[in-house]
Amino acid sequence: MAMIQPLQPYVALLLSGMLAMLFVLSLYIWKNDKDRDHAETIQKRFISMGICCMLAPLPVIGFIHCYDPEPKYLVWLGLSPVGLPNALIRPLLLTATLFLGPLVDEVVLNGHPGMITGLSLHHVNLKVLRNYVVAPLAEELVFRACICSLLVHGGWSHSFAGIVAPLMFGFAHLHHIWEHMRHANHGFAKALTMAGFQMCYTTLFGIYASFLFFRTGHLVAPFISHAFCNYMGLPDVQSLFTSEYKNLLTMVYIAGIVGFVSLLMPLTTPEWYNPYIWYYPDSDGGGRGAGR
Repeated sequence: MAMIQPLQPYVALLLSGMLAMLFVLSLYIWKNDKDRDHAETIQKRFISMGICCMLAPLPVIGFIHCYDPEPKYLVWLGLSPVGLPNALIRPLLLTATLFLGPLVDEVVLNGHPGMITGLSLHHVNLKVLRNYVVAPLAEELVFRACICSLLVHGGWSHSFAGIVAPLMFGFAHLHHIWEHMRHANHGFAKALTMAGFQMCYTTLFGIYASFLFFRTGHLVAPFISHAFCNYMGLPDVQSLFTSEYKNLLTMVYIAGIVGFVSLLMPLTTPEWYNPYIWYYPDSDGGGRGAGR
């Protein structure tokens, strides 16, 4: 039996846009002339993101309560113990496969085990918590668990939600233009170029994160992949041209990409995760929250 549709599609889209704007604007509610890496700035933004994480689920919970005859609030937000071990391990392995080249380059060929051990307790500080815990968790909760759920609940297709939510996620990073100009003294053109490039790769990651959320039904799947990607950073492909092992590295990079594409669907098989997957068709051909 299909879920009753509580939201008009464009109302869901409007609410989703408002959540994205709330997330960005909350970072600037504080009077602060320090850069984003200053401890005071990080602490204040922790508070902002915490408030957003408390407010963002409210529209989803409210509409589910009113219109879903069997409301499962936490499931809609990707919070369920069912299939959790798989959601912790398999998506991370999939993401690490894509980074096989950089991992082999740094850890094996160049002997930099710090890539693996660098997050010891001795190195945990506010920046580490922001980059690998707080920011990925807050962003995935708002842009995946809340915005994706709102869009699908409003009748939009999963493909539409899987593109629009990442676009909002990407555009949300354009606020770095202001920080590049104010704190790094970059001109507008350079700041726009840098923020635009960041918008592009964060949008691409957002598409992948939305895919993980839709396939697994777990918030932890995109969160842990997000944290891993933040830790790895963008691959430094310079070694493909300068390393004495460049031929080997080229093959490893290709193997990682091929492996990622080959494992993308098998490692995200929905049956391994949450059996109550609201965005997939029922066995009788109907659908829960089926999109337009």
